[in-house]
Amino acid sequence: MASAAQIRLQVESTLANRVPAALTLKIKEAAEVLPTGIAAIDAALSGGIPRGCITEISGAASTGKTSFALAAVAAITQSGAACAWVDVSDSLSPESAAAAGIVLKRLLWLRTVPERKQRVTSKPWSHLEQALKATDLLLQAGGFAAIVLDMSDVFPKHVTRIPLATWYRLRLAAEQARTALIFLTQSPCVGSCAALSLRAEQSSVMPFSVDKETALFEGQQYDLVRERNRNEVSAVFKKPAARVELNTETLWTRAR
Repeated sequence: MASAAQIRLQVESTLANRVPAALTLKIKEAAEVLPTGIAAIDAALSGGIPRGCITEISGAASTGKTSFALAAVAAITQSGAACAWVDVSDSLSPESAAAAGIVLKRLLWLRTVPERKQRVTSKPWSHLEQALKATDLLLQAGGFAAIVLDMSDVFPKHVTRIPLATWYRLRLAAEQARTALIFLTQSPCVGSCAALSLRAEQSSVMPFSVDKETALFEGQQYDLVRERNRNEVSAVFKKPAARVELNTETLWTRAR
């Protein structure tokens, strides 16, 4: 009686010529990446942020995820490409963006919050829903190398209300537009739809002052942990979770 291995070999040899695609090993090609301008992070991410994919950067407040996103957008706009920043909570500072090196004339800043006098009665979910629709429209329009959807100030309970079908639709739209879609969230919510998953953490807290010379929040250090990267060429060469240190500086530090 033939063994299971012999039966499998017989079936594969019989179907090899009839259905070659089903039995051919497919080699996944590495996705095109956009360098972030930070050498250590680009090395850990196999070159940078992948195009045509979703990248999710999660972390609590003041963990450096916005600083990293600003650095990445700065590198992209300096290369001559256009980017968009969908701001759910009206938290982006144009002055800080310019100080980070972003070419503002190549950045579309889209705010979905209502006027200040209407914010008291408005619902957070409505802002988020408008931001998702706006992101979808920007992807359909095309022409953006990267789009950042900043949900940093949105509570996870609201983000988890987003249907899974929405993430799949945005992933497909990003792939067709060849746009790097970057989500900034407090906690992971995209799941398997994210090709690259990063977690931002605060590595150390600088003292308020040292000999009365160190300014508040000067030289803050953060850790950026790469938890998943589905764009690596082969599973054999997939890297384990990596931790990279990210150093930032404040606007007033440069002015001193």
